[in-house]
Amino acid sequence: MIGRLVWHETRSFFRTPIAAGFTVAMPLLMAVIVGAAVGNQVVEPRTGVRVMQFVIPVMAVFGVAQGCFGALAIHLADLRDRGWLKRLRGTPVPAWAVLAGLVGASLVIAAATVAVLLVVGVVFYDLQMVWRTLPALLVTLLLGAFCFTALGFAVVALVRSAAAVQLIGTGLLLALAFISDIILIGARLPAWLDTVGWVFPLRHLGNAVRDDLNPFLTGSGFYGDHLAVLAAWGIGGAAVAVWRFRWERPPARTTTGRAARGRVARREGRPAPWRLLAGQAGHAVIRLRRDLSTAFFTVILPVLLLALISLIFGEARVSGVRLPVFMLAAMITYTVGVASYVNIAEAVAGDRERGVLKRLTGTPLPRWAYHAGYLTTALLVTVATAIVLALVAALGYDVTIEPAMIPGMLAAIVLGGACFAVFGALVVAFVTKQQTANAVTLGTFLPLAFVSDVFVIGGELPGVLRTIGDVFPLKHISHTLLAVLDPAGRPWPWTDLAVVAAWTLAGGAVLALKEGR
Repeated sequence: MIGRLVWHETRSFFRTPIAAGFTVAMPLLMAVIVGAAVGNQVVEPRTGVRVMQFVIPVMAVFGVAQGCFGALAIHLADLRDRGWLKRLRGTPVPAWAVLAGLVGASLVIAAATVAVLLVVGVVFYDLQMVWRTLPALLVTLLLGAFCFTALGFAVVALVRSAAAVQLIGTGLLLALAFISDIILIGARLPAWLDTVGWVFPLRHLGNAVRDDLNPFLTGSGFYGDHLAVLAAWGIGGAAVAVWRFRWERPPARTTTGRAARGRVARREGRPAPWRLLAGQAGHAVIRLRRDLSTAFFTVILPVLLLALISLIFGEARVSGVRLPVFMLAAMITYTVGVASYVNIAEAVAGDRERGVLKRLTGTPLPRWAYHAGYLTTALLVTVATAIVLALVAALGYDVTIEPAMIPGMLAAIVLGGACFAVFGALVVAFVTKQQTANAVTLGTFLPLAFVSDVFVIGGELPGVLRTIGDVFPLKHISHTLLAVLDPAGRPWPWTDLAVVAAWTLAGGAVLALKEGR
């Protein structure tokens, strides 16, 4: 029975493209891009050990944490919100068997992620397996999977809404990865940030697995301190889950009465176009505010990345400017893409899947107002995030923002937002499901960000990756902002803006042909 439940949950997971993409494909993709950027040189000629010997293990650890913590918590909260857990509780299947099926599926997914990374490492990056420490490696991975699985159940037990669980499951894990030697491998963190990283279990799992695959170390590979921390977090998470876990979502607090008292009576007559646009933009803002996960990745994450990376590598220079200046341009570019491409495609595809678009055709609301509302919201959110980013860069890292730079920044944001909104509409036009739209937008945007001077890799990319970045518009938006923000001054980036405009027109033409059929 447990085997069948594990098989069912595993198949359900791999039928969800976004979950499978983030858990299995993303660590592999990050390993490939990091390998392309930093190279795979031999660090010790006598043994033939290469650089990727120390990168593959931490990517495998990220996959384990994502599968057993992030993906499990989000899936469990979704089942609870849709009432499936409650219905399963009412079937003859024992409760422990249902939970064992979910835990077993997360273990299978984690094992598959580790296996894929190790095989790719051995075949393509000359990863050397250290057979002497294999028992310790398996015990460490198993204990790490138990720890993060227990924490996933604990988060679902403590947090009421699926949106908040999604925020914690992905946002918190990503933030921890930056301070746990997972994404910024070998970075020298400030003392207080380094201490915070040691408190949480991700760094202990990463260090233990990396040391188990380090051929220069001796011993059996059992690191008692790391294993003790993992066990303590796992037991604590399991205790919280047993104490607070519920099979149905707790009732929400209602504010109907207060909302009704504050509601203003609507005016009669046909509203003006600007009022339609304002209403749709307000609706999109409320929707973003209620979707904590989307708000985190759109607004909070770029600010965190700017602050953390500038704090750690603040003295470095990238593309001829100080790193905080480069990060300011890169994070505004990131927000343009996420707000106008990923978020709009997800929202419109979700509305279509729920029948909202069909019902709108029976109302007086024109279609242009619906789409313009989302685009207006995306631009407003991008501008607001850019202001926060500029304040953080100016107050924290002495970045100078001259008034003359503002028109150029706004031009890049508006043109870039329009370009990616067109491509978001194209994705929605060619795919039918919201999950597929999510997978397509994230699966194209994140790799493109790595080759478009948005995410700092640490080395020069190979020529083919630089060419890919040159072709698509994301790098040109980033370069436009960099040219505007460079305190030494650069020529006005007409070429970059022309490339972005050409992509916008081409995307609009394809969209018009598709909609005209």
